Amino acid sequence: MKYLNNIKLSLVAAAFVCTGTVFTGCEDDLTISGPTDKLETVDGVYGYVRSAAGARELTPISLFGDKAGTGHIFFELTKAAEQDVTVTFKIDKDALTAYNEANNTSYEMYPADKLSLANGGKVTVKAGEKKSASVELNINAGGTIGSTYAVAVSATVDGGATASANNQTYIYLVKPQPAYPVRTTERDIKTLCFVEVNDENILNCGEYTMAKDGTAFFDVVSIFAANINVDSKTGRVHIFCNEQVSFLLKNADQFIRPLQAKGIKVNMSILGNHDEAGMSNLSKEAAEDFAKELKAYADIYGLDGFDFDDEYTDYSENPSPGFEERSSENYCRLIYECRKVMPDKLLGVYEYLMYDAPNGTVEGKSAGELVDYMCYGTYQRYVKGRETNFTGLPKSKYGPYSLKINEEYSGGWSGFNQETIQDLKDAGYGLQVFYNPKPRAYSYDHYFTAVSKVLYDDEVEWTGKYYDRTGFSAIDGTKVTYESYLGEWSATSTNSLYVYIDEENNPRWWDWGGSQKFDIRIEEKEAGKSYYVYGWGTYPEITNKYPLVMEYSDYDGSISISCPQTIHEADETDPVTWEMRLGTYGKVGVWVFYDYTNPISGSINVGGTVNMNGPGNRWGIDPCYLQDGTYAAPDIDVKYHITENYTLLKK
Repeated sequence: MKYLNNIKLSLVAAAFVCTGTVFTGCEDDLTISGPTDKLETVDGVYGYVRSAAGARELTPISLFGDKAGTGHIFFELTKAAEQDVTVTFKIDKDALTAYNEANNTSYEMYPADKLSLANGGKVTVKAGEKKSASVELNINAGGTIGSTYAVAVSATVDGGATASANNQTYIYLVKPQPAYPVRTTERDIKTLCFVEVNDENILNCGEYTMAKDGTAFFDVVSIFAANINVDSKTGRVHIFCNEQVSFLLKNADQFIRPLQAKGIKVNMSILGNHDEAGMSNLSKEAAEDFAKELKAYADIYGLDGFDFDDEYTDYSENPSPGFEERSSENYCRLIYECRKVMPDKLLGVYEYLMYDAPNGTVEGKSAGELVDYMCYGTYQRYVKGRETNFTGLPKSKYGPYSLKINEEYSGGWSGFNQETIQDLKDAGYGLQVFYNPKPRAYSYDHYFTAVSKVLYDDEVEWTGKYYDRTGFSAIDGTKVTYESYLGEWSATSTNSLYVYIDEENNPRWWDWGGSQKFDIRIEEKEAGKSYYVYGWGTYPEITNKYPLVMEYSDYDGSISISCPQTIHEADETDPVTWEMRLGTYGKVGVWVFYDYTNPISGSINVGGTVNMNGPGNRWGIDPCYLQDGTYAAPDIDVKYHITENYTLLKK
């Protein structure tokens, strides 16, 4: 026998020590502790038990209430079989005992009368192939909620490989959980949030609740995204998970279960990934096979369904074997196959262009019947009536107004208005979609309340906690309220342009003066509505004496400054009229974004165009000294610091 790639001859007990899976051998036992993709160089044919969906040994399967669970086991050989190989799996309590002894663990076997293997546990590795089909491990409800059990499954082999006496056993953990909580009142309009898990933590979506009954604001949270890809060696379509998605699935108990415990459904988005595999070109056989793999992911990781996004696939005009020409009907076929094997799971579709969504009918079932919902994917745009383009899709399953809620749209507010949400509700649509929240940068309670007041006549509350992208534990954040802005702050600009107005009233735009720094004090004017702000800008001797006024918006938690505004009316004591200006006229919004990772810091991002009797536009805010409508001042040179934004630190 040859020993390559860290493969070693081992004693009988050693097979239970390694973290791989089952192996068969000749007279000796082969322990495989590393990658198996190069095992074709080993003499003989060996096999091992594996779990579908890329699950590692001891992956937990959760059972909710009286619902059953399912594991998916298959057998893989080190090289293609020369003849059919028959594999028989069995539920093996003795193997679990041996595992506990070898690994100093004490897992208790799940009740045997609640376990069964489909087809008697028998599968075949066909001649010329390396893998068998999957066998379903059926796990019926039982056991004690909150306890952790184990199920060990071993295999014997008959055919082109010889099974040894020490077959390694694949072990799932089984965790009975309480049934999902259910809303007391079913919503006519559901909320769905896609979360870019490369950047953010899905747990943040569970921190927003309804004021009236404490239930979750979101109905569905979708992990964005796993990919659909084709195996370059076999031509088989499969699911690919990047490092971030894999981390989330590996830690499903810490990320997925807490949301489900709050009544939130957790889906996985499936996205094209720059090869030929897509939702709209699979043959019937390929669609059936991919649907079964999706089911394995749902069963093993406890997902509530899938959202399909047919983007980024490199569709070919000359399809490879197993693929067909791109069509909405093929997409419908995939949804049909998914619905057939997952009748109780959510199936959603993100459509950007009409041809990248399922359409037509399959086996008498229309696309509209097969999906649970479909949403339009151009953010901040309302497309009333588009659902009529898809066969059998009612308004109650369509979301015509998806909202991106990150820095691109100022936390979602840009392009959003309550009138559109009201029209969506009045028209009878059944889905409101949000995409890519940044909860570590924005507080969304005001934003979600603005939506919720229309949809549900209720407000949304934030717990004040947030999670880092890979964090399991909540961190205290800062809620934006009227009171949040009160107090003393230091302000530092990121950039400044020093402008001097000469005797002829000509501005000089080329002098950069570096960062501008000053202290401000924000005091209450009218509670819950407005503030006095002292000390802003270049002339503290003026602004500490005469404050400007900021307005607070309970609608979104922002503040704004009306410009120009008179900060002092001329009187006998001080016969000069002072005004605060932004170098132009009109009301200018000044958005304050807190850094929620630090409750005492934040920033003001100043929006407004500066045009001061000369060429060029700049961003900024600074008090202007005006007397009788002119820039002339007998005792103070008029200077401007035109800035882009200010960083604030609460003192």
